[in-house]
Amino acid sequence: MNQIKLVTDSAAHLSKADLQAYGISVLNPPIVMDGKLFGYVNKISSEKFLQLFDQCSNKPVIGDISVGEITRLYNELGADGSQILSIHLSDKLSNTYANARTAASKSTSQVTVVNSQVTAAGLSYQVLEAAKLIAAGKSIPEILPQLAKIRNRTRIFFSVRNNQQIVNNRIIGKLRGFLGKHANTAYMIKFGDNDFDLVAHGSKDESLNDFWRTQMQVMHDECIVKLTILHSGTNARAQFLREMLNDEFPFVPISIVPTNPEMTTFIGRESTGVTYLLG
Repeated sequence: MNQIKLVTDSAAHLSKADLQAYGISVLNPPIVMDGKLFGYVNKISSEKFLQLFDQCSNKPVIGDISVGEITRLYNELGADGSQILSIHLSDKLSNTYANARTAASKSTSQVTVVNSQVTAAGLSYQVLEAAKLIAAGKSIPEILPQLAKIRNRTRIFFSVRNNQQIVNNRIIGKLRGFLGKHANTAYMIKFGDNDFDLVAHGSKDESLNDFWRTQMQVMHDECIVKLTILHSGTNARAQFLREMLNDEFPFVPISIVPTNPEMTTFIGRESTGVTYLLG
């Protein structure tokens, strides 16, 4: 049986230990400012990118990885006859999945490209599951249904306090964003079925706390096996959520991580996300 090699986006929240243990290749998109190359995502920490995001009047953006670059990677990884499983951030957030599909059609290697249909933390759930199944000797046809199960059991919510980025990315309209900015409005957004859904909005902390009190009642009856809290700024709100979640789910591992540059450019500064996996 040929070896299977994994490829994913830098958006996936994966530790260096996991990347090394499973031999996962990570794509490295460019950071662009004022139309010029500034650097690369894999060469800058989440914290340093947040500083950059704060200090620049023209916000940095994450550029696309070219089809040619992805094709070259696929060809290199598959030169020894290995198959490639390439799992990517939702196509609602990035063009990488589309470019990867085109690259796969041009590559001399046997490549299977997967749209995770989730955001960053959810992507890591699928990639780690794939890595473990590959290590257990499973084939790609055996792995794909398991990834679909992980996707269907993933729940994603994030709150947005600075709404300019979600206006720029057309999650809310310009008029709503304009009015919300002057009314000091925060937004709670659910990402499910590969799309955004505005589920709550109101005055900043009050509306968010009301949402989480209601959501906790739903989560109370769910079998949750993993929780990830992400934040694009100070972690005070993330710590508040962690205490709330830890009281309700004391035996579930909860991690707090800064958002990666891809998600920061999408949801903006001072946002907090909660992603969890059902058992």
